[in-house]
Amino acid sequence: MTRSSIKFRSNCGSGVPLFALGLIAGGAAVYHKNPLCGALGLVLLAVPAIVFFLLRRTVRQVRVTSVVPESVFEGESVEVNVHLHNGSRLPVFLPQVSEIFSPEVHAQKDVLFPFRVLPGEEVERSYKANCVLPRGIYSVGPIAVSVSDPFGWFQLRKVIIKRQPIKVYPKFEEFGVGEKLGECLTLILESITRFGRGESNEFFSVREYRIGDPLRRVHWGLTAHRGYPVVREYAPNTVGDLCIFLDLFRYAFLGTGRGSSLEQSVKIAAALSAHALRLGYRVQLAARGATDVRVPPGTNKSHLMAILDALVAIKPDGRVRLDDLLDQAVRNVLPGATVIFMVSPYLRHSEKFEGHLASLRRNGARVVLVVFDDSTFHSLYELPRADSPIEKYIARAQALGMDAYRVPCGGNLPAIFAAHAGATP
Repeated sequence: MTRSSIKFRSNCGSGVPLFALGLIAGGAAVYHKNPLCGALGLVLLAVPAIVFFLLRRTVRQVRVTSVVPESVFEGESVEVNVHLHNGSRLPVFLPQVSEIFSPEVHAQKDVLFPFRVLPGEEVERSYKANCVLPRGIYSVGPIAVSVSDPFGWFQLRKVIIKRQPIKVYPKFEEFGVGEKLGECLTLILESITRFGRGESNEFFSVREYRIGDPLRRVHWGLTAHRGYPVVREYAPNTVGDLCIFLDLFRYAFLGTGRGSSLEQSVKIAAALSAHALRLGYRVQLAARGATDVRVPPGTNKSHLMAILDALVAIKPDGRVRLDDLLDQAVRNVLPGATVIFMVSPYLRHSEKFEGHLASLRRNGARVVLVVFDDSTFHSLYELPRADSPIEKYIARAQALGMDAYRVPCGGNLPAIFAAHAGATP
């Protein structure tokens, strides 16, 4: 991370020439043996020295803090409150506070208090800053205060090496995947409950009692009628989960800067999460780069903050392919869930990845593929091209009952997802 130092402006006056004049007067008094000239030199030496040491003692007792928001969205303007407390026994005149605000390209923000601050007094002023840099975790600081004496002779500075973190979330526009999640999941629930048994409150069938069956499932009325123990069976539980898998494999990275496939993946994940949580569904996020990124299923707005916290720091620094990471993750996806995959070019010819998709479909999950069009991106690595054009891959996925979205470089994401199958987000 780039660190910037605070640049101070010099004060308009200085006590150094006055002090030098006192030395000249003292030298002249010694040379000419003039007591009046010596008295003048003593005054010119003593007064600036006293002012300097009093100012130095005062600035040590001045405390400065800033209140920075914990998080902000990319491109937004924020207000930072600066508190200055004068803990000395002397007033402070025209103090100026300077702070480095990193999200605004490491800009220095200066706050001038155009008045005097009395002993023991605490004052507050604020400055506005814009979060220009993309998503990430930045620091605000260091912070410094510059204090001058009432004559403007000296200017002393105090630098506080304290950095406060601020999270810059990706800017996104909420949208959904095809038809509304509720309608899609209703169809999935109706089809799954006819073909399986499990643990739920929906009755499925009855069968003869087997050793180990819990007694609470015994159908006592039918047992008395048939003359042998009969137990109830229930349909399996299905849930409206939204599971998002991000590909952080380093060789899956396409493009550069804010138009890269990773940045588009982050915006898509944030938008879909916000959409699903607003509809009341559970959302979970999984990815693996240099570290494991996992947000367990949850609901409400606080869960969206957890997802954004996970998205704000991810990087394409993974060493394992996404299809190699799905062995255990696919088994944990419950029937009825909607699963989102970010598909990079190398996954389009992966038989292992197709096997995972087929397994999810057999278990009753809805599979949504976000396919990045590598012909529109500039790749940082020399990767083998997919065996078939992206149009054929998307058509094949749709024929297998999966939803697929083609995402080019710089594409309008809300329009892409809204136009799919004529659906509205």
